[in-house]
Amino acid sequence: MLERLPALALADRAADRPDPVQLAGVPVLPMPEHVVEAVRRVAGTPFPRISRGSPTLRAALGAAVHADPDELLVTHGAQHGMSVALRALLAPGDEVLVPTPTYFFDGMVRMAGARPVHVRTLAADGWAADPVALTAAITPATRALLLCNPNNPTGHTPSREQLGALVDLAARHGLVVFSDESYERYVHDRPRYVPLQTLRDRHPDLVTVTSLSKNYAFTHWRVGYVHAPTPLLDRIHTAFEWDAINVGDIPQVAAEAAVTGPQDWLDREFARFRGNRDLLVRVLGDAGVPVVSPASGIFAFADLSRLGMGRDLEDALLARGISALAGDAFGGPADHVRLLYGGPASGLRELGRRLRDG
Repeated sequence: MLERLPALALADRAADRPDPVQLAGVPVLPMPEHVVEAVRRVAGTPFPRISRGSPTLRAALGAAVHADPDELLVTHGAQHGMSVALRALLAPGDEVLVPTPTYFFDGMVRMAGARPVHVRTLAADGWAADPVALTAAITPATRALLLCNPNNPTGHTPSREQLGALVDLAARHGLVVFSDESYERYVHDRPRYVPLQTLRDRHPDLVTVTSLSKNYAFTHWRVGYVHAPTPLLDRIHTAFEWDAINVGDIPQVAAEAAVTGPQDWLDREFARFRGNRDLLVRVLGDAGVPVVSPASGIFAFADLSRLGMGRDLEDALLARGISALAGDAFGGPADHVRLLYGGPASGLRELGRRLRDG
């Protein structure tokens, strides 16, 4: 039986806590007028059913990421896209290598009938995946490698050389590489984000999922897409049709307006994140909390072993008004936590004070 998504379970536990520290993740913003107007124009319009997604939206996405629109499938967000892709390309009994800590992929892998095989990464290595450790975990049942690039919760962003080594490993062993690349616009430092699909000349069996929720503050519309070569995408598309038939047409119109329209409303928001990252690393250092400075994202993966492990660690933080997931939720060390820095700077300063004084 599947357990609840860890982030949602923690949110329920934290809901009635008094005096919470104001932390937040991805931006949740009012849609700008050009998106609202696009929806207003078509709100009463009947649309033809196109299960692969709106041709004009796929063309806009293709132009944005330098992809063939015919290799894109519009989904209900990145998580839906990943779940469908895994179910389309895996079979019961398959094993999937998952460098951890990473996002909550286990439930999706298990729903495909496959088994996740966690391969730990280390803070001493900047949380980079180790090809030697991954190779050692390969068995005759191994069929895939599952990445999160940039990584949630560590913020690690692999260089082209690091990502290439992983793709070469997959090519040698005939593995499909799945990659969740939802935080591509959240990269603060070098090495810059390298799209998995730019390495297709080294191995064709690459599947990327991406979220407009993250990159366009589009959480309430739930739109994402899968990018894969045609032989793989056709199989994923067939599974998607059985799963959802198609994504709603009005959200797709909104998504097209967000992708093709002015970006200044988003640029202002993203500009805050590097400063917030630097502030969080500084207040954690002042509180004596070890952390690898994240190159990307809106989260840092901090060592809070002094307060406990797992659910006990989460409870110790909740007692201080801090809502943060312990590392075992991500398949990582249970004495670490993911701390979000997408909210106001005042919340990060208060976080540091409560960790320092509490």
